[in-house]
Order: sequence, then C-alpha cells, then structure tokens
Amino acid sequence: MSTPDILRAMTPTPDAVLVATALADASRLAILAALLEGEATVNELASRLDLTQPRVSTHLARLRATGLVVPMAIGRHRAYAADAARVKPLLDALYATGPAAVARPSRHAGRERRRDTPLRRARTCYDHLAGVAGVGLLEAMEKRRWITPRTTDRPGYELTTAGQRALARREVDVESARASRRRFATACLDWTERRPHLGGALGAAVLEALRARGYVRRRPRGRAVKVTKPLARWLAG
Repeated sequence: MSTPDILRAMTPTPDAVLVATALADASRLAILAALLEGEATVNELASRLDLTQPRVSTHLARLRATGLVVPMAIGRHRAYAADAARVKPLLDALYATGPAAVARPSRHAGRERRRDTPLRRARTCYDHLAGVAGVGLLEAMEKRRWITPRTTDRPGYELTTAGQRALARREVDVESARASRRRFATACLDWTERRPHLGGALGAAVLEALRARGYVRRRPRGRAVKVTKPLARWLAG
C-alpha cells in the first residue's frame, strides 16, 4: 500500500470524530460508566454523579447522537442504557491511559462510604466485582503473586504461572478470557474506594466463577451483590 493510501486509511471517519468528541468530557465518561452498571434515569444520574439534571440531559443528548446510549421506557419514566458492546472497549482503552482519565469521586460516592452501604461493600462494575470486596480481592491476588502489575505504560496486570494454576483450580475460565477481544486484565479505579479492582476479561471470568460456586449472589435489584461465603475461603482454595 502506498503512503497516500495508508494516510487515507488512517483518516478518521465523520462517525469516529463524532464519537471522539462525545468522549472528550469527563462528565460524559462518568455517565457512560454509570450506565454500563445498569440503566438509569436523568434524576438518578444527576444524584449519583453530582451534576444538575439539565447538564445530564445535555450530555445524554450528545451521547444519543453517537448511538452510545439509547432511551428506554420503565413504567412512566424514561431511562437510558449504554450500548455495552461499543462502550466497554472504548472505556477500557481510555481508562488504560491512567488515573488522570477518571473523574474525582462525587459526593454520592462519599455518602456511600460514610454509610458503608451494601453498594459500597460489594457490587458489579460492568461485569466484574467492585467495591470493598473487589478491591480486597485484587489486593489479595497481588499479595499471593497470582497477578503482577504490567510493566508497560498501559495500567493492568499479567497473570503469573502460579496464578494460572490457582485460577484454573477455582474454575476460572482463563482461556476464554484470553481469547476475548477485550483487554485481558485491567486496573479499574473503584468508584467508592478510589483504589483499583480487577477489570477486563479476567475480572469478568473471576466474578462468574465466584457466582457459579456460590460465593456471591446478585441482589433482586440494583448493582449490589451479596457475598454469601468469605472470599478468603475461595482464595485459600
């Protein structure tokens, strides 16, 4: 391929520019992250993210124009949901650039911490474990040298040989996680704890293994999950 052909191939399409522009705002990134955890109304997003309702509505309009979020009816209310197949890879890539890409904690996160709510203690973030339980699990896996920080400029983790064996014994589908088109193991900055929990395809596989073996159970509503057996027991094997 000639140099002009290569340059033409690298030229952003109008759709790509529209998406990139929509993502160039910390509040819109926070809205997308919140919607990946579950659909929400404008009022719910405003309360959680410490934004005014008009601002949330304006940001949602920009995101709807890109197709990244879609409206949905819940009874008499209108809620919004993220197109997870498109949004997850985009946010994974942005969060991989480091903590500067993530907004400061909101007052809502501070209230969850002060009240030590079930949502703070254990919840889902996308499809991996977050909150106190998720942060503690990641730190325990690091202490056991199952994973080590990646030594590149993209924050994340490498699975060690010992970690591969340990997770296989606990029925974590590591091979499927490696085959996924998602990033394998990311450092996802926790909304309430402001320390990382394990994200990416491996984080999703770990949560699924915990759920399958009865260590965590989803609550009837919302993102909070119930830890039904000590995670220390799962770690001990």
